[in-house]
Amino acid sequence: MLYLQIYNLFANKQEMIKNWLTEDHRIDLPKLFKHLGFRAVQRERTHYLYKGNGAQYVILNTEKGYLYYKIERPDEKLSASDLITEHVSKTEGMDKEMLWDKVDTYYREVLRTESLLVSDNTESTVETVTKDFNHFLGYALPLDKNTDGLYKNLDDMAPFEGRIFKNKEDEVLFPLFNIQNEICGYFTDTEQEVLPYKESAIKHSLWYSNIPKKIDGLFLFKNPKEALAFHRKFQFKNVVYLALGTINAQTTRILFQIQRLTKVDKLFLSFTGDKKLEGYLRDLHFISYVEDSDFKLHLTDRDMVIDFPMGNEKSFSRFYEHTRRFNTELAQSFLKYNKIIDQNRLNRYSIMVSKDGEQIKVRLPLETNAIKLLVWSYYKNYLDKTIEILKPTAHNWYSEWELAESQTKKRKEVQWKEYRIAL
Repeated sequence: MLYLQIYNLFANKQEMIKNWLTEDHRIDLPKLFKHLGFRAVQRERTHYLYKGNGAQYVILNTEKGYLYYKIERPDEKLSASDLITEHVSKTEGMDKEMLWDKVDTYYREVLRTESLLVSDNTESTVETVTKDFNHFLGYALPLDKNTDGLYKNLDDMAPFEGRIFKNKEDEVLFPLFNIQNEICGYFTDTEQEVLPYKESAIKHSLWYSNIPKKIDGLFLFKNPKEALAFHRKFQFKNVVYLALGTINAQTTRILFQIQRLTKVDKLFLSFTGDKKLEGYLRDLHFISYVEDSDFKLHLTDRDMVIDFPMGNEKSFSRFYEHTRRFNTELAQSFLKYNKIIDQNRLNRYSIMVSKDGEQIKVRLPLETNAIKLLVWSYYKNYLDKTIEILKPTAHNWYSEWELAESQTKKRKEVQWKEYRIAL
C-alpha cells in the first residue's frame, strides 16, 4: 500500500511537470517581446530582430509556433517560457517566492492576456521556416569569379575555399563561428576598413580558415583580410589562419579549443592596426587571456599596470635588464635637449618595475617604444616556447602585400622568420 502511494505521488508530479509551461505555442512572441520592453529593430521576410538587456534576439515562426534565439547561438532555439523565465529571474518576488513560483505566476498572467496570444484570426507577417533556421546563412552569396585584387583566384587557395562570400551590395563577407561551430555573423570588407556585419555576434565568435590534414601552425590576425594578405605573401600550406574581431574570454576560449583539437603547441600572433601601436596593444590584450599565464592588465587614464608571476630568476633578470636599459636610453635622449633632467617628466614615460614576493608589477606608459619593448621582452623571456610574434614592415599585412604588388622590379623574397618582432 505504501509503495502504491509513493508511486502515485511520483506519477502525479511527473504529470504536473508534463503539463507545466506547455502552451508556448499560444503566445505571440513578437507581442511578448514588445510587452517586456524590447525594441523592434527590423522585420525581414523570414524573421524579426529585437534588442534589449544588452542582447539581440531573432524571432522565427515555425509550424509549431514562434521560437527565438540569441544572435550568438542560432542553434539554440528558445520559446516563450524561456523568455518569461529570463525576465522574472531579474525581478524580486513576493515574500519568499522562488524562481519557479515567479515563472508560474507570470506565465499564467500572460495566458490570461488576450492581446499577448495568437488568435485564430492572427496572420504572421513573416514566413514559416524550419526549426533549424539561421538567418545569418541568408546573408552570404558566392563571391564573383572575376573578382580582382586581393580576392582574385580564391578557388586555387585551399585555406579560403568556402570561407569568403559577398553580400547583395557586393561587399566581401567572412563567416564568424561560435563555440558550437555555427555561423553567427560575418566580418565585412567595406574597402575602407573591415567591420562586423550588421548584428553579427563579434564578441562571441571568430573566423578561421579551412583545417588541413597536417597542421604546422596556427596564425592569428585581427581580421581575415590580414590573414589573406599574409597568405598571398608566404603561401603556407599546412597552417590554420584565425581572426579575432574582439579579444575577450569568449573568443579566446574558442581559439584555445581549436588549438587543443589541432594539437599545435605554438601560436603565431600578428596583430596589426592603422598604427603600429594598435598592434602592440592587441598583443598585450591577447597575452592577458593566454591560458595559465596569469598575466593581468589594467588600463588607467595615462598608463597601464601589468601584473604577472616572476617565474624563474633568469627570465626575470633578463626582463628587468631590458627595462633598465630602456629607461637609461630614455634619460640619455632627454639630455640631448636639456642640461638638467626633469625627473617627474622622465618617470612618467619610463617603465617602472617592482617586485612583491613572487609577483611582478609593471607601470607601462602609453608610448609606442615602451609598449613595444615590453611586448618583445615578455615574449622573449616568458612565452618563447608557446608564442611567436610577427610584424610587417608596413602598418599591416594588406599594405605590405599592396607594396609588393606595386613594385615593377621584384625584390628578393624575405622569409617569414625575418618578420619576427625585434627591437
